[in-house]
Amino acid sequence: MTSTAADRPLPFVTLLVLFVGYACSYFHRADLPTLAPLWLTSGDHQALAAALPDIAALGMFVYGLGKFAGGLLARRFGGRRLFVLALTAASIAEFAAAGCLTPGSFAACRVFGMACLALAWPSLGHVVSSVTPRRRLATVMALFAQSYLLGDAAVRALLAHVVAGGGTGPDVLRTSGTGLAIAAAGLAIVLLASHRRERTRTAIAPPAATVAAAAGPRPRTRRTPLLWLAAMNAALAMARESISFWAPLLLVEWCALGADEAVRATALLPLASSVGALGAGLFADRSHRATTLVMVPPIVIAAGLLATLAFAHGSAPLVLLLFAGTCATTAMPQSLASGVLPLRAGHGSGAARLGFVDGMGTLGSVFATGGLARLRAHGDSATALLAVAGVLLLAAIAAVGFVRCVRSPEPGAG
Repeated sequence: MTSTAADRPLPFVTLLVLFVGYACSYFHRADLPTLAPLWLTSGDHQALAAALPDIAALGMFVYGLGKFAGGLLARRFGGRRLFVLALTAASIAEFAAAGCLTPGSFAACRVFGMACLALAWPSLGHVVSSVTPRRRLATVMALFAQSYLLGDAAVRALLAHVVAGGGTGPDVLRTSGTGLAIAAAGLAIVLLASHRRERTRTAIAPPAATVAAAAGPRPRTRRTPLLWLAAMNAALAMARESISFWAPLLLVEWCALGADEAVRATALLPLASSVGALGAGLFADRSHRATTLVMVPPIVIAAGLLATLAFAHGSAPLVLLLFAGTCATTAMPQSLASGVLPLRAGHGSGAARLGFVDGMGTLGSVFATGGLARLRAHGDSATALLAVAGVLLLAAIAAVGFVRCVRSPEPGAG
C-alpha cells in the first residue's frame, strides 16, 4: 500500500543537498568582505575599493528585487531547475568578475550574479514545501534557516585561508566561482535523481483527493495576510541588520573594548539568532496559537531590550547580553516570516509568497545600512537604538495584523 504525503518519510538526502547547496551560495555573498581589505591595500585597485560600498548596496537592492520574481519563476519552471541555474549563473558571474579591472564592469558582474542568486531561496522553499508534510514544515524550514549562518562562516574561513596563502582578488573570485560550480553540479545530480523517484511514486500514488484529505484543510483567511507579513519582515530585517552592524562599534564606544575584542565578542550574536530560529520552528509546528506566541511577544520583548540597551553603558557583558537577547527574539518571528508562513499558504502559491516576503526583508536590510546608519552618524547611539526599538514596535503591529487575518483549525497551520 502506497503511503500518503503526510506519512511518507522525509527525503533526507534531498534535504541535505539543498541545505549544503544554499550554504554554498554564500561563496557569492562573502566575497566582497574578503576583497575589501585586499583592494584597500592595493595600489592597482583603489578605484574598485572606493566604489565598493555603492556596488555592495546596488547588489543587495537587486538581490531583494530578484526574490520577488524567484517564487513566480520557481512555480513556472520548477524549484530544482531554478536552484541549480541560480548557483550556475552566480558561478559564471564570479569567474567574469575575476577579470574586471574597472568599477563599471565589476558592478555589472555583481548585479548579474546577485539577481540570479536571488532565485535560490524561493526555489529552495518551493522544493522543500513539495516534499515535506505540512505538520513538519516549520521545523524543516527552521533548520534551513541555519544554512546561511553555517555557509557564511565556512566560506569566510575558506576565503581567509586563500588570502593567508598569498591569494589575490582574482584568486578569491575564482575560488568562489569554483565552489559555486561544484555545488551546482552536485545539486543537479541529486535533485534530478530525486525528481525521478518522486515521479515514479506519483504514478502509483492514491487519488489526489485522498492525498489532499490526508494533508488537512488549508488555512482560512478573512483577507490576505501577505502584506502584513511582508511589512513585519521588512521591519525585523531593518532592526537585525542595524544590530549586526552597530554591535561591535557600541562595544568599543561604550565599554572601551578593543576592536578585535569587540568583533570576537559579537560572534555570539549569530549563535543567539540560530537558537531563536530553531526554537521558533520547533514550537510553531505545534499549533496556530503556538505560532502566535513565537511571533508577537518576542518582538515586543526585543523592543524592550533595545530600549534598555540605550541606557546600559559601561558593562560589556550586560551590553552583549542585551544584544544577544535582541538577536534571539527577533530571529524567532523573522525565521517564520522568511520561511514557513508564506509556504503554508499552499504548495502552488507558497513559493511566490515566500519570494515576496523574503524580498521585502532584503530591501529592509538595504534601508537599514542606508537610512538607519545615517541616523546614527548624525545623532547619538542611544537615540539610534530607540529609533530601532520603534521600528520593532511597528513590526509588532504588523505581526498582530497578520495573526488577526489568519485563522487555522488544524495543528501546525499558521
